[in-house]
Amino acid sequence: MSRRAVATVGLCCAAFAVLTACSDTPPPATPTKTVTVPPSTSASSSSPPAGSSSGDSSSASAPGRVFDPRTMQADVKKILTETYQVSEVGDVLCPSNQTVKDGSTFSCTVQVAGEGKTVTITVTGEDGRYEVGAPS
Repeated sequence: MSRRAVATVGLCCAAFAVLTACSDTPPPATPTKTVTVPPSTSASSSSPPAGSSSGDSSSASAPGRVFDPRTMQADVKKILTETYQVSEVGDVLCPSNQTVKDGSTFSCTVQVAGEGKTVTITVTGEDGRYEVGAPS
């Protein structure tokens, strides 16, 4: 290969490297994850099913439908472990009597590797769907 050919190939490679480095395409944004939970496992009626009794009288006085905190806690733990791939997820504590109201938000606390974190729950419809935010 001649000296001229080597110089030409070298210049082409240098030009390509410069053009690639000067791209005005911004780097991709860090994705924000939220997971929507279907309503079949997340909301319950404020009145107990026929034939059963409720030991918690405060839930019977809540207006409309409320989320079942035990079910939500189990769902949040599963989502953090399986979807967000968070390891060492401990106890999850979600408040009781949270009304199923589109657009409302509340927080659950979760132990991750022994450290307290907050997970934001955003209700996404009157049917009981909600999004689970990443722990912070």
